[in-house]
Amino acid sequence: MSYSDDDIQFLGGTEFKPSQLTDKQQLTSRRWWVGLIVLAFIVLSTATFYFWQKANSSTLAFDYPLSRTSNEIIRDLEKMPTDSLQGVTMKIDSLYGVSMRLYELHGLTPTLSRTAPSDSDSTVCLVTHGWDFYWDENHQYKYIGDFIYHGKEYASNHNKAGFVAIVGDKWQIGIGQDDSIKEYVKAHNGSLFRQFALVSAGQICEEQFALKGKVTRCALARKAGSTMIWYVETIHKESLYDFAQALADYGFTDAIYLTGGNNGNTFYRTPTDSICGVADWKGYSDNLLIFKKTK
Repeated sequence: MSYSDDDIQFLGGTEFKPSQLTDKQQLTSRRWWVGLIVLAFIVLSTATFYFWQKANSSTLAFDYPLSRTSNEIIRDLEKMPTDSLQGVTMKIDSLYGVSMRLYELHGLTPTLSRTAPSDSDSTVCLVTHGWDFYWDENHQYKYIGDFIYHGKEYASNHNKAGFVAIVGDKWQIGIGQDDSIKEYVKAHNGSLFRQFALVSAGQICEEQFALKGKVTRCALARKAGSTMIWYVETIHKESLYDFAQALADYGFTDAIYLTGGNNGNTFYRTPTDSICGVADWKGYSDNLLIFKKTK
């Protein structure tokens, strides 16, 4: 049989069908993509943590003026006067668009704790977060920066120029990187932790601003010539730069950062024992700075 070029031939008896993935192949493909996404997330998280930890562990020079020498800070700590009032008074103020709650701490002493205080403890007047920490690969708690508790040193690094030093019922915030304060605190069975300096001698310390973005901010601050130390928090989310600038412009000589932000309704106890705000520290008690009455 012969065929001309115009003849059309149909070979076989079925139409063409592209190959389809089996259910098993689809499941394998889906697992492969999920695994790839998880791997990318792990790599990104590991890299982020590595560079964050590296930034916190390196020693940074602090090229800003100091309002007090270490010896002057020790002198002020030793001579810190008692206050007939014991409690917290609060006012709200705003400067250049940065709204702040300013808490005056009257006759209180801070303690460092990784345990939430009892709700029935009537000596507790204000609770906030203090130092930075992380959990290592073995899920061991690690402090970032100098950390001393009851005379025992748990970590050493002074790249964060700000600090809180506590000896007995007296305390000071300060700024500086030498070890004389730390050695004094250790010798007197005191406690100390470090944080970023926001303001030093009235000048904002921009090179200390390792944290970016906008969140609610907190700080401890002091004014030259005054023995009062203030706890200050922003009402709205602010950058560290804007917060520090507002603190400096408000007249604070020194200010150090406190980690953790705030809940917008901070618990505090007034000198007349009135309770304001909400105690919400139960689930976040890994780094508490607890201000208590001294008697």
